[in-house]
Amino acid sequence: MLIYINVKNILSGANPHKNQYREVYKFMRKTIKKLTAVGLTLTSVMGLVACGNNNASTENKATVDWASVEKPESFTVMVDGTVPQMEEWGDKFDEQLKQLTELDFEVVRPDHNSYYDAVANSMLDASAMPDVIILSSDYLALYASQGLLWDMTDAWANSATKASGRLISDAEKIMQANYVRGVDGEKALYGFVPTRGNGCVTYVKEAWATAAGYSADELKKTPLSYDQYYEMLKKMKEAKGVDYVISAPGFYSKEAPYTNYLPEFYQNAQFTFYYDQAKGEYVDGFTQKEMKDALQRIQNAVNDGLINKESSTKTTATARNDFKSSDPKTESGVFTYWAGQWADTLRGYLATAGLDDSLIPLLPVKELGKYAERLAPSWCITSHAAETGKAEGIFKYFLDKMLDGGDIQTLWEYGPKGYYYNLKDDGSFEFLGKKSNPKTKYAKAHLDCNLVLAGFANGKDPGKAEQPANVTESSDMFFQNSTLVDSPAMTEEVGKLVGDINTERYTVVDKVARGEWTVDQGMTEYTNTVGSKVEAAVKSLNTQFAGK
Repeated sequence: MLIYINVKNILSGANPHKNQYREVYKFMRKTIKKLTAVGLTLTSVMGLVACGNNNASTENKATVDWASVEKPESFTVMVDGTVPQMEEWGDKFDEQLKQLTELDFEVVRPDHNSYYDAVANSMLDASAMPDVIILSSDYLALYASQGLLWDMTDAWANSATKASGRLISDAEKIMQANYVRGVDGEKALYGFVPTRGNGCVTYVKEAWATAAGYSADELKKTPLSYDQYYEMLKKMKEAKGVDYVISAPGFYSKEAPYTNYLPEFYQNAQFTFYYDQAKGEYVDGFTQKEMKDALQRIQNAVNDGLINKESSTKTTATARNDFKSSDPKTESGVFTYWAGQWADTLRGYLATAGLDDSLIPLLPVKELGKYAERLAPSWCITSHAAETGKAEGIFKYFLDKMLDGGDIQTLWEYGPKGYYYNLKDDGSFEFLGKKSNPKTKYAKAHLDCNLVLAGFANGKDPGKAEQPANVTESSDMFFQNSTLVDSPAMTEEVGKLVGDINTERYTVVDKVARGEWTVDQGMTEYTNTVGSKVEAAVKSLNTQFAGK
């Protein structure tokens, strides 16, 4: 295992044998893919590779001279829908970024809804693999464990951003939370996060709360217990005469934290594998009492007409449509969604629909204690970039420049000048109407000014003063009442099994929530269907990581 890391490290810097070792690295990755495809374990693969490549010894480890790292000639970047898309001046964003960085790169923008299908396909073929890619925490852990991502621990330690003195107080904690295990089983940094991850808060329509006899001021400063929250939902349903109160984009989220959209009901339940400190081992959170209790709470709420029974068919878009509906059969009054910018976006939806747009961001219920701050999607550099000698240059001149505290950071936060915003005579921002919907103005591009890990060199974020008050209110409330989730644990075995396991978890949640199964029936089906796979996954985690 150590041999792989050492080979990878010596691809950096002015090493006279760099090209030789790069070929070794290529051979190793190709061999891993071929042999794991026929069922050999990664440990076995690494043993076979090591036997034939004794030149890659621990003595050949090299330290990168970061001052001498040069710009890459060209590279490719695969991004999701959080980077300006072509229909929202994506071409102008790319154009201005190239001008500011003086880099030559191609941006690949798969369809947002099938992004991770495109990612998976690209990772199967070195010729199709991008040099830079955005990955959620789940996929970060998965691909790092497979040796498909470049270790940027040293790069971050020597970065201009870290040395700038502009980092927020929690920046290093957030970066550390994104350390995941590589093929050697050791934790390292495989992805750069320019922002904190944000999370969801529960928004209540003030008009609904008032109709049910609740004061907005009290709800904003005093947390409810779960029973009090449940009682409020019932009173709102009665007062408004609606079919349901909550419309969620599914009874679960398909990425960590999976319990994002119904936090009051899940409380401290763990959807997937986690390390139980008391037991000193990894367990399957889905089979624990906390999850069983959570599923019962969700089923009860569906039966009582508080959560829309059809939430299993809802997307984020259709759930938002319910929130801005005025039809008693579809309208919802409670919606758990992202803090910050979305607070104002939701208000805009309501105002456009002719509804009262006042929203209350609820404090987390007492049993929950804290909302979940997710791990931010990471900007990763792939093994393909390492193989071709581009990794160090991409980090130094592309990723590290995102938070340069000047024009490049402004572009990443607020989009292309002249298309997302213009500057007034006094230097303040004037946001422009969206290309796809001119009646709605832009407020951000990729980076959220409320989430960035580093401030501007002059101490003033140029567009933050233009943020609506409710954006700041919901963002501040969230970060004062949230806790950072743990990075997911991943092994080769878990990577093979977790897809089938999660599919069954989704099925159980949907059927129990809708009342088609009792909680006990759901857990029995879960055990009968994927129990052996769960056992294998837990065994793999405890074999490799317990006690580490």
